[in-house]
Amino acid sequence: MIAIKTNGTLWAWGWNGSGQLAQGNTTDYSSPKQIGALTTWLNVSGGYRFNVAVKTDGSLWSWGNNNNGQLGKGNTTSYSSPVQVGALYNWLSLSAGYGGCMAIKTDTTLWAWGRNTVGELGLGNITNRSSPTQVGSLTGWGSAVIQLDFTLARG
Repeated sequence: MIAIKTNGTLWAWGWNGSGQLAQGNTTDYSSPKQIGALTTWLNVSGGYRFNVAVKTDGSLWSWGNNNNGQLGKGNTTSYSSPVQVGALYNWLSLSAGYGGCMAIKTDTTLWAWGRNTVGELGLGNITNRSSPTQVGSLTGWGSAVIQLDFTLARG
C-alpha cells in the first residue's frame, strides 16, 4: 500500500519483496512507514511490486521491481529507494499497472512504458519499453489508467 498525506509526505506498508516500500530493504511492514522526509509528493500510483510518483516540481520518480522496464529508467535494474526518471519537470499524473505505467505531462500528451505483451501501452506493437514513450501525437489527455492487460484513457 502507498499513500500521500495532506502534508505532502509519502508513506508505504505491506509486502516489500521487491523493495517497493522504498525503505532501502526488502523487509515487510505491517504499519505505515514514511519514505524519506520530503513534503513535496503530489501524485503516487502503486503497481505490482513497484511504485511511481510525481513531486510538486513535476519530476517523475520510481522504485521497486523493474523486470519489464516499468520504472522508466532505460534499464531493468530494480531499486529499493526512489530514483528520478529522466531530468524533465513536466509530469502531471500517472497510473501504474501490473508491469507498466501510463502518465500525462503538463502539455496533456500521453506517455507509456514497461510491460507491453498484448499492446496495453497503446504504441501499436507488443514491445516492452524501459523509458517513457509518447503514445501517438494527440494532446488533450485528462486521465489514464493501466491495468493488467489493457489501458483506459480520457481526453
